[in-house]
Amino acid sequence: MPRLRLLGCAAFAASLAAQDPAAAIEPFVRAHCIECHGGDTIKGKLDLTKPADDAAAQLWRLARLRDRVRTGEMPPREAVRPAVADANGFARAIDDQLAREVPRLPADPGRVTVRRLSRAHWENAVRDLFGIAVSTAAFPADDLGYGFDSIGDALSMSALHLEHWLVAARNVAEAVFDGEDPAHPTVRRCEAEAMTVLEGDKLSLEGDVPNLYIRATIGQQVRLPRDGEYRLRVLAGGDQAGDEAPRMVLRIDGRDLDGFDVGDRKLSTFELKVPLPGGEHAFAIAFVNDFYDAKHPDPQRRDRNLRVDWLEIEGPLEPRAVPEAQRWVHAATPAKGDAGARLRGLAKVLLPRVWRRAVSDAECSRFARAGEELLRAGQPFVAAQRLLLQAALASPHFVFRVEAGGTEGARGAVVPIGGFALAARLSFFLWASTPDERLLELARKGSLAESAVLVAEVDRLLADPRADSLATDFCAQWLELKNLVDRTPDPMRFPGFDDELRRALRTETELLFRAVLRERLPVQRLLDADFTHVDAALARHYGLPAPTQPGFTRVTLPAELRDRGGMLGHGSVHAVTSNPTRTSPVKRGKWMLENLLDAAPPAPPPGNDSFANETAIDSAASLRSQLTQHRERAACAVCHVRMDALGFALERYDAIGRHRATDAAGPIDCKGELPDGTEVDGLAALKRVLAQDPAFVRTLAHKLFLYAIGRELRPVDRLRLDHRVDALLRSGPVTLRDLVVAIVTDITFTQRAVVPAK
Repeated sequence: MPRLRLLGCAAFAASLAAQDPAAAIEPFVRAHCIECHGGDTIKGKLDLTKPADDAAAQLWRLARLRDRVRTGEMPPREAVRPAVADANGFARAIDDQLAREVPRLPADPGRVTVRRLSRAHWENAVRDLFGIAVSTAAFPADDLGYGFDSIGDALSMSALHLEHWLVAARNVAEAVFDGEDPAHPTVRRCEAEAMTVLEGDKLSLEGDVPNLYIRATIGQQVRLPRDGEYRLRVLAGGDQAGDEAPRMVLRIDGRDLDGFDVGDRKLSTFELKVPLPGGEHAFAIAFVNDFYDAKHPDPQRRDRNLRVDWLEIEGPLEPRAVPEAQRWVHAATPAKGDAGARLRGLAKVLLPRVWRRAVSDAECSRFARAGEELLRAGQPFVAAQRLLLQAALASPHFVFRVEAGGTEGARGAVVPIGGFALAARLSFFLWASTPDERLLELARKGSLAESAVLVAEVDRLLADPRADSLATDFCAQWLELKNLVDRTPDPMRFPGFDDELRRALRTETELLFRAVLRERLPVQRLLDADFTHVDAALARHYGLPAPTQPGFTRVTLPAELRDRGGMLGHGSVHAVTSNPTRTSPVKRGKWMLENLLDAAPPAPPPGNDSFANETAIDSAASLRSQLTQHRERAACAVCHVRMDALGFALERYDAIGRHRATDAAGPIDCKGELPDGTEVDGLAALKRVLAQDPAFVRTLAHKLFLYAIGRELRPVDRLRLDHRVDALLRSGPVTLRDLVVAIVTDITFTQRAVVPAK
């Protein structure tokens, strides 16, 4: 077989002649690979005799061969195994080949499908633009691609999305432009005859005024716009009987506010001022001292009644303090000029911030004309302001991230994505939110793409509290922590697993990620740390001393609980990788391969995805026995050898993360042997194996790339990113900040390939 045909790509002829890596690569491939991956036998859809599509694909093929040989997965155990020196020489030769050839690959940043904002991104953007907390829980669930909700090819758009965006945008607009006039506070009147009878009989009317002739309570639900002081007024009159005047009590949410003696049949106004919180409230008027004496000598004093005409709630009475986050938008509307000019002034400031780009005069005028239409229809100016903001938030320019920067050219040309698109990429990557004014200003100046400026902005954004989104959004998706909400362990076997514990388990892992990020710790500390974070619920669950203060506390782990340090000791990971009734070494091993080592196994062959006797599994020993039988199937063995060994290392932790040394069959056996012969016995040994494997750091970089760029990694992306990660690993400990900078300064983040319009 010709040498270049065996290696699969003639593009490497020159480099082979100069460096001759084939001296170590070709003989190894002939001796250990071709039998299964060439000629008449093509396993795993890998034909080493078939030329790769291009240089990047060929290099990626070599990298995959190296990784499978390094881990001992290939050649398979039943084949003739290479000598350790031969396998190491083969891997080193490929390392040398990649080190030489990857930097020479053509610049190809690719393109990203237009992305809409995820629910979290929508919430965060509104929060950071206007300081308003909006829940998007009712929005349609986001589609996931490669485990993340930021992938353009996966995020769908429907009419239901549009409906929710319009409603949410209207609510935001009404909160920002509330229409309050301190000189004329809003009055909300509740007519008594329309109020609900909460206690007593139905109301009788004297004219149009209800008469409470027995002990009774009437009420009305009223939404108050915000916290503040309100004036309550009641127009009421009464019939005195016995020795007392009718007693009227005002209530809110079941709590008495004040009482009044209503002793005059003539209707009079009774009022009080009271501070009230914003939101929905139940207001009520109660008649509390009914009296009737048919034998009283004075006919006018035989029946005590209360008549109520209406309840008014006026306020808030004090001027609204404009939140700092909204001052920019309120200052955007000019105080003087005709309505059209004022609306255009608002649009010129509002649209660039909300749309994350420069806007044209024509766009501003179009928005202003829409507002003027409302004014001509008799609506107040505040309604026009609200319309502009609602339309801006419901526009595709807000809910989609369109990256149109650069000048179109020939197919394959590479152009910058543009300053505003780069600002949005950076902020949604590190903050899961919209760019702030500084980022937009750098985009306007055209200086954001400068390497030094870009790295400085990375550091600024990472230092901001909003960078915690890397823990609550990226980490929660990477490690599948969001699936905790769907986990329902068998309550008979695992009592105490409730919503409080679910939240605590997730928070513990997010706080670990945040600590590694903020303190610039080596990323391997995600796997092994001498500390964790617990609240009262989690301390009870783990058997740790209760914290001395409410909320989460960072604690140094004692030696006997050191395994708890790092994500693999967290109950969150144990829970999301278990079945409702038991642990699952297969799920745990698969989770590690997918999320920590970027070596996801293929789907099991039909009929090989379950145990023959699931009901017989009542202990770790019986589970191990079933898996041993499962691996005897040739179609299953190649994947399960590594997967099961990784999963069994966690068997001393049950399906909700509680430590256990024994189960129904006695002491738990955590031993497993990896394909390269390494023995793993328990979590401590597993941590050492994973922390020493550069695949973990590369995989974390791959996951960050997916989240940041919003598309799958092509072979050229993986090669270039791995090349940078390997350089970082050679220079010392690698931090999350190092990986972020490696991604942000790569051409895939700052540039795009041109696809000319047809």
